[in-house]
Amino acid sequence: MSRVFKRGELKIAIAVVLRDLGEAHGYAIMSELQTRVGGGWKPSPGAIYPALLALVETGHVTTNESDGTRIYRLTEAGLAAAEKAGSAGRWASLEARAEAGEDRVAVGTLLDDFASRLPIRRRLAGEAERARIESILERTGAEIEQALKEGEE
Repeated sequence: MSRVFKRGELKIAIAVVLRDLGEAHGYAIMSELQTRVGGGWKPSPGAIYPALLALVETGHVTTNESDGTRIYRLTEAGLAAAEKAGSAGRWASLEARAEAGEDRVAVGTLLDDFASRLPIRRRLAGEAERARIESILERTGAEIEQALKEGEE
């Protein structure tokens, strides 16, 4: 599946959805997002719930339990942010990205896949080796960050 939201956009989209729904549980939010963005994108709990948690932590969303289900609702700050961001043009843009179907994957997924295939990953490293490996990983991280910046441009 393609990844249609750029950094920060998913939280904005969730706020707009909650503004329109009033309150909802996570799967209702995912369903509404999928409907609004179009069939070219399927939301995942691994993306939605961390975004909801971030919105709770920033004071844009509150939660409560209802019949064993966590329900999310916008705060006044969240409502203000949703009002500022919510426009029909935004959904059209997201839908166009979803239809374009550019397959994207989280960098963490790539790193996890790499680490799981690395035959030496369970070996122990001494202090000197650890420092050298950390230096290599730091340079590699900077290269990955540069590749992502170039890709966004």
